[in-house]
Amino acid sequence: MAATMEEEILRAGLDRPRQEFKNHEYYAAEALESDLAIAIKYKTGRTEMSIEEWLDMYKPSTIYREDGFGWIHVKRSQDDDNDEGDEEEEKEEEDDDDDDDDDDDDDGLIEAWEKLIESGRYISREKVFKLAKKYQCTHGKWMLFVSTGGKGDYLWSLIAKGIVNGRTLSTHAKINATKETEYCESSHVICMYNKNFLDRDQMLESERTIRSLGIKGTLKYKPDIYTHLGVYRNNPWLLNPVIYTSNFDILQNQSIIEETTDFHKGYRP
Repeated sequence: MAATMEEEILRAGLDRPRQEFKNHEYYAAEALESDLAIAIKYKTGRTEMSIEEWLDMYKPSTIYREDGFGWIHVKRSQDDDNDEGDEEEEKEEEDDDDDDDDDDDDDGLIEAWEKLIESGRYISREKVFKLAKKYQCTHGKWMLFVSTGGKGDYLWSLIAKGIVNGRTLSTHAKINATKETEYCESSHVICMYNKNFLDRDQMLESERTIRSLGIKGTLKYKPDIYTHLGVYRNNPWLLNPVIYTSNFDILQNQSIIEETTDFHKGYRP
């Protein structure tokens, strides 16, 4: 029986010995493995317990990847937002475990990407963005990396309650389950989504509302197009999947947001 695309991605990435240099295939397989695992979800209007009770029950530091869990999600129902309709809400209900682009032409996108690779032409950030616009794969996310434990649980609770209480532009956030590691401290990534990374004003407003919750750590912004294409760090095209970084200046009490560039030949992580 022929292997599915998902099986091929997992085999190519996760079969790589741990001590070897980890390329983009490893990170793509790791992400897919989490997406296929058990998801824990809180959604306004659907989950009966309060967000405080739910957060106390499902602290990220107590939910383990080794037990089969992948992501912990918090979503604010579109019914809670005045400018959103029921039709879009129904579409999002079909699949809310993965990244947020449910209306994109995924098959067409992958086919166009593979043709671009096969052409041998230089692949730039601008070409990736054109694909995102053409195939309506425009969601993006601010990412916050936190250590496992009390601090990580606390920062996640700030964001989760902000989502539920309507204090953020983002209506969906997720954090990965704890993964035990032999060589370094365990950590999490918190992802906070917005609809259109090509709309810079929207991206900036999303960041501002996240900061309003009291989040002071470094934020990194990644368009979901890179996730859909399997483009992670250490990729052969030298693409940088993170297009903005936000550092909070405590003295000035404001964010310093900078656009990144793609990597160059000779780059070493």
